[in-house]
Amino acid sequence: MIVDDWHALGLGLAYVVLGVVILLVAKIVQNAVTPYRIDEELTKKDNAALGLSITGYFAGVIIIYLGAAVGDEIPVREISRGDLLKTVGIDALYALIGVAALNVGRVVVDKLVLYKFSTKKEIIEDRNVGTGAVEFGCYIATALTIAGAISGHGHWWSALAFFGLGQVTLILFGFFYQLITSYDIHEAIEKDNAAAGVAFGSGLIAIGIILFKATSGDFISWRENLTEYGVVAAVGFVVMLLLLKVTDSVFLPNTTLAKEIARDRNVAAAWIEGIVSIGMATVICFML
Repeated sequence: MIVDDWHALGLGLAYVVLGVVILLVAKIVQNAVTPYRIDEELTKKDNAALGLSITGYFAGVIIIYLGAAVGDEIPVREISRGDLLKTVGIDALYALIGVAALNVGRVVVDKLVLYKFSTKKEIIEDRNVGTGAVEFGCYIATALTIAGAISGHGHWWSALAFFGLGQVTLILFGFFYQLITSYDIHEAIEKDNAAAGVAFGSGLIAIGIILFKATSGDFISWRENLTEYGVVAAVGFVVMLLLLKVTDSVFLPNTTLAKEIARDRNVAAAWIEGIVSIGMATVICFML
């Protein structure tokens, strides 16, 4: 192994350690801003709904960290140790700011997406797995918009602007999803319908993947980047509508998603809807 390989390996291990530190900081931050005792809910009360939500949170933290850390290859041999430490420090700072934005973004989406009931009550008091699944999706989708906003070359204000735009789009998607769904998603989820929560949460992840595509890359100009964002987001909304129709007619030919999810509470049907949505969103992310 040549010297450059050892340098690259050392840098990679440093980023792995930094990732663990970011996760620990994220846990401390969440404990500080949460009005209930997370460890007690997870270990003593075996709260599966909160477990889903927390899983989404930590997955979101990892997504944000990767968005901050993965980018142009660092020429370890060509830059000084001071510049190398500065680069790693900037990546860490972006990741920490992203963690703060994730906590803020989740509250905003909770209040404006699941606005008809208290998510805290549903998860802590009722242990509503459907609500936990939606929060899982909210965390992942929000993290994807943050990761996209902080990736590539740009300015902090452009990253902040596209994070805010992504949050607005997620909120609009919540209304759009209700519009194209024949049952009341809020009513179904509040009545402990886990299938409805899984389907909605998966839809949020799918649109989050598309928004990652819309917000990622270098900032060139407001006109060019906003135009690209609008086109990709619009394509995502249209595809989500078409996918619901395709899933009904191709994957569930003898029934309907609305019947299976709203009436029968069929989690298997929700998973099928979810994986088709997430899978096609990923295809759009890589192919557009």
